[in-house]
Amino acid sequence: MQEILSKKEIGERIKELRVNSGLSQAFIANILSLSRSNYSQIELGNQYPSFNTLHEIARYYSKTYDWLLHGDSAEQTPEAPAKISLILSDLENAFKSFTNSLKKLEHELNHIRAKKYKSKLH
Repeated sequence: MQEILSKKEIGERIKELRVNSGLSQAFIANILSLSRSNYSQIELGNQYPSFNTLHEIARYYSKTYDWLLHGDSAEQTPEAPAKISLILSDLENAFKSFTNSLKKLEHELNHIRAKKYKSKLH
């Protein structure tokens, strides 16, 4: 029975990333907090990478899980930059809203302090 996810193909893709980057197995294994032999077993296709290892590899090489697991040629879909732009815009708006809330809170606190100060004078 054929495996849905081929350990060998995943290992080959991961090895290709490393070799194309001119890095050693020991270097990448260290980044992933794995032994070199454990990492080697992943590249050879003798073992699947754990979710954490897969996540770290994807992050390190700026690849998608889809590409690592399936080799989909659409690593970065055309909508990816638009999604990133939308996320950044949302974060910017949230930051502005947070900043405005802090300013309102500061204004209210100053108002309370002023009332307290006036009541002490009388």
